[in-house]
Amino acid sequence: MGSVVVDQIGRDGELIHDVDTRLSNGRKDDLLLTALPGAVVETFAGERVVRYRDQIILKKQITHLGNPWPAFKKRIQIPKRWLTVEARARAEGLVVRFVGIYNYRDVTIFVDFDPSTYVLRKANNSAAHVATNDLHQAQVVGQFSRVDRNGNHLTSVRDDELSRYLLGGVAPEDPRLEVFRRFNAELLDGCEIAALEAVQDMHAAGWPDRFQAEWPGFYLEYRFDAFVRAGSMLHLVEFQKDKRRGRYDFDLVFRSRLSVDYYGDLKASDIVKHESPGNDADDIRRCVEEYGRFWYVIYEHTTKHSRDNGDVATIAWNEWRRSVGHKGRKEFDPLSYARKFKESVRFQRMMILEVNAANFEVVLGSFRQGQQPDGAERALKVMINKRYIDNFLIYTEPEPIRLV
Repeated sequence: MGSVVVDQIGRDGELIHDVDTRLSNGRKDDLLLTALPGAVVETFAGERVVRYRDQIILKKQITHLGNPWPAFKKRIQIPKRWLTVEARARAEGLVVRFVGIYNYRDVTIFVDFDPSTYVLRKANNSAAHVATNDLHQAQVVGQFSRVDRNGNHLTSVRDDELSRYLLGGVAPEDPRLEVFRRFNAELLDGCEIAALEAVQDMHAAGWPDRFQAEWPGFYLEYRFDAFVRAGSMLHLVEFQKDKRRGRYDFDLVFRSRLSVDYYGDLKASDIVKHESPGNDADDIRRCVEEYGRFWYVIYEHTTKHSRDNGDVATIAWNEWRRSVGHKGRKEFDPLSYARKFKESVRFQRMMILEVNAANFEVVLGSFRQGQQPDGAERALKVMINKRYIDNFLIYTEPEPIRLV
């Protein structure tokens, strides 16, 4: 038994705080043999392995990294001798699996780590990492694949799905991911988007927030809304600009036919920022309790500030707003918002982050918004800490470059 209380996953995917249990080699073999009818334990290249048809399974138990790491961080250690086994098996035309085994009470989840990255590293005791959310997803949906921020591919599989997975039975992908994949093909084109061009496009379309100073986020909303409407995709994802009474005040509504499956928020974030502001904590909690999950869809961009180029773009933006009839609350100032105004942005990466019952408290660092003008304390907000992305990452594009 471990001595540190960390994240564990229950039968329904719920988060439980408890210590790790230790599995003997025999117990690890038994868990694999139970999940894989017909598999056998044998020695291959001097290593005790589980053989399943043409596949060689090397195994380690998944455990917490230890202090001072957060409770959601887990791993297996990949010994250097596995590289010898992998090389021989590959030479004989066999498939090698680096498999982590997670077991807590009556929950067993297997994590298949793509060996290619670890083989290239050729390091002693290389660690392969997995997060609580990976285990939650597998327990709830059966199979879950992603690429971590270091470019490693991993697939988490519930025990009753392991045989089907190893024989090529991959679970169907959420069709809403294809919506974003197609949108990314348009937005993540490497082109720089100039402020004046963006706000004029929004103005021509009558977009409500076309005069806002923080234009990149509103331009992102405008582009996505136009995309899903033009592509007749509203039955999958709807951008909710005009919030309706009785509905959650979030940007994205994910649908299944006529019903709401869950909600989400669309955000633009500077790629150099370590955190991105979120929504009211109570609203997110209620949404997760009602629908089981909440998606943050974040588009990261590089930024050029107008202040670094003589404030030319700031002046042009303020002059343009006045020319089309916009009247601010203060007297006209051509340098209004000059310190923060973005001359242009280039969208470079997107991420879908899922908040659910297994990671709500862990992956979102809460912060207080200060006080209202009347002295009342503002509602508690959540802050998306990008250091913790691997514990709620569902999808990312483009895939990170593998670190060797």
